Amino acid sequence: MKIQVTILLLISIVTGTLGQEKTMSADSDTVFWYKYYAGIKNKIGLDPIDKIKDNFYFRLWTGVNVIVLRRAEGKVSGDVTFLVQQYKENKVGKIYFKKTPLTTVTTEQIYDLINKYKIIELPTDKQIDGWEMGLDGITYIIETSDKTNFSWKTYWTPTHYKDKLVEAKRLADFLNKINSIEELNSIGKRFMERQPFSTWYNFIGSATIVSKIR
Repeated sequence: MKIQVTILLLISIVTGTLGQEKTMSADSDTVFWYKYYAGIKNKIGLDPIDKIKDNFYFRLWTGVNVIVLRRAEGKVSGDVTFLVQQYKENKVGKIYFKKTPLTTVTTEQIYDLINKYKIIELPTDKQIDGWEMGLDGITYIIETSDKTNFSWKTYWTPTHYKDKLVEAKRLADFLNKINSIEELNSIGKRFMERQPFSTWYNFIGSATIVSKIR
C-alpha cells in the first residue's frame, strides 16, 4: 500500500511539473534569430522567455538595447539594457552592456504604447503576406510571456514596408514613439560615452562597423 501511494504521489508531481510547461504561440518564429539571440541572452543575464514566471512579460530588442516590462500584483515595472558588440577582425568581439531600471513614468508610457498599437497581437513577419527579409537592414525581436504561453517574433526593417503593409506601419509608428522617449535616449547617450571599444558594430546583428573618432 505504501509503495502504491508513493508511486501515485510521484506520478502526480511529474504530471504537475509537465503541466507547468509553457506553449509557444502559433504566430511565433523559431528559426535563425531565436538561436542567435539565445547566446546573447546568456551573456547579458536574460532568462529564456519560456522560463519567465511573471503574469505579463514583454521584451523588445532594438539592436542597441533591450527593453523589458513586467507586471506583478497589478504593478508594471521596467528596465532597459543597452549593449554594444566589439568588432575584432576574424574574431568574435566582446559584448559590453549595462542594465538600468526605468522610472514609473517611462514604464507606463511604454506599456500604454504596447496596448495602443496592439503590438502583442502582431504575428511574426513571416506570417504576414508580403513581408520578406532583405539582405541588410535591422531585425527587431519581440518576446512576450504570460502564465501559460510565450512568443518569439521577428520583424525585418518595418520602415521598408510601412507604406505597403498596415502591420509594418503599426510597428514602425510604435518604434518611432519608443525612440522618442527622453529617458531612453538619455540613458543610451551616457552608455555610448562610457563604452570601452574603439571599433564596434552599429547594432547587434549588423555588419556595419563604427569607429570612435579620436
